[in-house]
Formats: sequence, structure tokens, C-alpha cells
Amino acid sequence: MNWLTGWKKKIGIKVKKIFKKQPVGQQETDWKNCPQCKKISYLPDLIANSYICECSFHFDLPPKLRLDSLFDSNYEIIEASRAVDPDPLKFSVKDGAREGYKYIDKIKKYREITKQHTALLCASGTISNLSAVVVCFNPKFGGGRFGPAENEHFLMAANIAIQKKVDVWIVVYQSSGIDVHSGITALAGMTKSVVAMNEIKKAGIPTFAVAARAVAGGTLASSYYLHDFLIIENKLVENILFSGRRVTQNILKDADAIPEDYGRGDGIMKAGLADIVLESRKELKDIVVRLSSIILKKELLDKKDSTSDISEEQIPTSLQKTSEAI
Repeated sequence: MNWLTGWKKKIGIKVKKIFKKQPVGQQETDWKNCPQCKKISYLPDLIANSYICECSFHFDLPPKLRLDSLFDSNYEIIEASRAVDPDPLKFSVKDGAREGYKYIDKIKKYREITKQHTALLCASGTISNLSAVVVCFNPKFGGGRFGPAENEHFLMAANIAIQKKVDVWIVVYQSSGIDVHSGITALAGMTKSVVAMNEIKKAGIPTFAVAARAVAGGTLASSYYLHDFLIIENKLVENILFSGRRVTQNILKDADAIPEDYGRGDGIMKAGLADIVLESRKELKDIVVRLSSIILKKELLDKKDSTSDISEEQIPTSLQKTSEAI
């Protein structure tokens, strides 16, 4: 070992010690800083308002609260299989800037933070008078990764939806795409999710895709666009695109080729790639119940028992035509 190698190792050890002292991951506090209006909001107030700031910016809604807001009361969690290896390639970095890095350690950290086994939280229950299976991506679990474990979890939820012959299938997308650390085994999830969607459609179950955050890569390119209804949770949702703005712009080599609203809720709607953009996530349950009831020709619950206050006239004409065609 020469003096330069020894010096590098000493510096490296000191840097690692410094970083070990820093807090790891997103720490939940009683205050949230809004990236849009810069106002600091008290967390209990945000929770009471479905994680929506006064300026209408929508923070990520934890999947558990999402299920609570959609289902009427009790619902059954669809547990993920423990037999699926989330890191089949045993991905690790032996040297370089991330020496000693093991991807499985990161997955364990995601599980510890989210209390979930995969990036999906799935459940079955009743929404108004409709039986439903709901799948929620959790962005705190690797950006809503879609890896081998998530593939099987998605299929499991789809199988239960078909077996129970539920009225509606809802997927709330908050996914950065296919998990690159898992290689071809993760990419197979694109095909698997497409097959699952086709089987659900064969069963005559209306399907709803809800873009609640970034929806990108293989997740966008597979199951997302196979749904009967494409709903964007609010007009401020961004990054509904296959590849990032900068990557796309580099490919096109033209500064004017990408519009300002590229990948944004209003731009997606203008391009005809969505059916509706909601003003607020609070409208989601009402619009799903109303549309599903029209499609399935089911009676809605009495007004006093139903949370729905959206009349058929309030549903966009494009959605009414879509429902009639199904």
C-alpha cells in the first residue's frame, strides 16, 4: 500500500462516519412545507383535509388513508406473498463510490419505513353499494417500484377481484416504473400486469386508473393505459410520462419540441390521454361510484346513506360516451 492509497482510505472512513451521523430517509414531523405556496402547514390539519394544502397542492396521501377514504368502513387487506424474492439478482456494489452497497438492505429499509412487504397496498371491500378491489402504489417504497414482488402482489389482487366477481377494479398509480435492479424478472411484470388486466376485462369488471403522482416507465407503458377510465387526481399532478422531460428533450434535440405542459395533468388531458382531471382527490370516490353505477346499471344507495353528490349531468360528456361504449 503506497501513501496515496492509505490517505484515500483514511479520508473515506472519515466521510462514512460523517454520513452515518446524518438522519436517513424522510423523517415524519408535525409540519409540512408546501413546495407550491411555501406555506408551512400543521400535519393534523393536512390529514383532516386529505393532505391537501390551502393552495390546492396535493401532498402524497399515505395508502392506508387512501383506502380509508375510498372504502365505506371495514375492508380486507390482500397480503403479499412472502415466497417471492424481491432481489433475484442479489444486486450489490463491491467497490467504487457505493462500496458495500446491497440492494436487499434498501428493500429492508423500505419495509421498515412503510410497514409494507411490497410497494403495493391492496384491499377488497365495499365502496357505496359496489364491491371493489383497490391497489395503491406507495411512493415511499422505492418510488413506487414495480419489481418481482410487486408483480405477484398485483396478480394476487387481480385474481381475488376475478374470483369475487367484484363490481370495480381501481389502481392508484404513484410509480417511478419498473425496478431496474431486478432486470428481466421485473420487466416480466409488464407482461404479467397486461395479462391480469385482460382477464379482469374478460370478467366484465370496469377498471379505473388514477394518476396521483408521477407515473413513468414500464408501469405507464403496460397496465396504466389498459383501464376503461383514466383519471388524473388533480390538475397539479406532474410527470405522467414514459421518460423524464430532460431525457426526452435530449433525444429530440430541439428546445421547442416539448411543450410547457408536457407530462402535466392539463397537458395530458389536452392530448386526449386522460378522461378527466379532478379538482381534488376528495371527488374521486363520488365519480367512481357514479360512473360504475351507470355502467353496471346499479341503483345508488339512498342519498342519506351515500357520500355521492355528483349528478349524471356533472359527468363530462366524454366519460358518459365512454361508459355507454363499455
